[in-house]
Amino acid sequence: MKKLGVLGSTGSVGSQTLQVIEAYQEDFELVGILAKRASEKLLSQAKRFRPKYISCYEEPSRDWLGELPEGVTFLKGEEGLKAIVEESEALMNAISGMDGILPTYLILEKGKRLLASNKESLICLGWLVKEKRELIVPVDSEHNALFQLLSGVKESEVKRVYLTASGGPFRKKSLEELKHVTLEDTLKHPTWRMGAKITVDSATLMNKGMELIEAMNLFDLTIEKLDVLIHPQSVVHGIVELIDGSFLLHASQTDMRVPILYSLYYPHRKPFPFERKSLLELSPIEFERVDTEKFRSIALCKWVALMGGVYPAVLVGADQIAVELFLQGRIEFLDIVNLVEDILSSVSLKDPENIGEVIEAIQWAYTKGRELAGVEE
Repeated sequence: MKKLGVLGSTGSVGSQTLQVIEAYQEDFELVGILAKRASEKLLSQAKRFRPKYISCYEEPSRDWLGELPEGVTFLKGEEGLKAIVEESEALMNAISGMDGILPTYLILEKGKRLLASNKESLICLGWLVKEKRELIVPVDSEHNALFQLLSGVKESEVKRVYLTASGGPFRKKSLEELKHVTLEDTLKHPTWRMGAKITVDSATLMNKGMELIEAMNLFDLTIEKLDVLIHPQSVVHGIVELIDGSFLLHASQTDMRVPILYSLYYPHRKPFPFERKSLLELSPIEFERVDTEKFRSIALCKWVALMGGVYPAVLVGADQIAVELFLQGRIEFLDIVNLVEDILSSVSLKDPENIGEVIEAIQWAYTKGRELAGVEE
């Protein structure tokens, strides 16, 4: 029985992880679940799964604590995080955004297996990710696909590696039309249901640019070997082009429980315990080039990848504030990438040497973005 911790248990990936665990509950001992808030959903998860620890970063009410099942211990914030990491063998880090960076650091420093679904930490902690690769199983569909594909070929046989992107809601819109899109338009993703931040990143393709940096760190690839293809059906999640003209494709239905199941049991496989789609239902599939004039984020992220050092952390902070300002209605859609570029152009920081300096660089970028956008504190 594997001792498992789920961080970010109330989010999309965290909730689906618990669904998989429930389907195979005899294989897992749930050490702890952690979320940001003392929500009714977190309380419900505690009642249903009865982990040893439950943790969040806000102070719960007395009534909330009173409803915890017998044997479930509440620990607040970082104390809970450290206890769950300490007693788990593997941890799903499904915390979204910058809050997931410290957990990834603690998991890898403790030598525990990381089921990695936090984009920001894989970008910002590049040196640690490279050092501890053998502990990491990527969960996000694209990197999980490449993880599986690349394990079956020699590095010398790989010509190019492709991440796929749905193209988001604006795949067929012109650059001129993008000047007039609304927040409501932006949040209508054609294939995936996600939170507001990642949905906006999918519309700008910033998420895909960031995934290129993740792939560099996870698989020891140069940015020259990596590229993005538009694939509207979101069925093929990763492609490896070999030197002999072959293409290896990883395909599955658009259900995050597929890569979650794989990551929980790696290096073994288990039957998918939910509704499955046939190959015919997943057809047909098509690929398109990325319009780099319209989606400038791809080139911007490739530049960040080449620069390295402090720039990945600045990119994360810059995108965070740019998307926040867009969601607040303070800037327009095309201003998102423009603002990120302006912040990156303003960097005068030294390269970070520890996690504290990574966090400082992210915070600097966030503050700089507010300043450049003329937003008062």
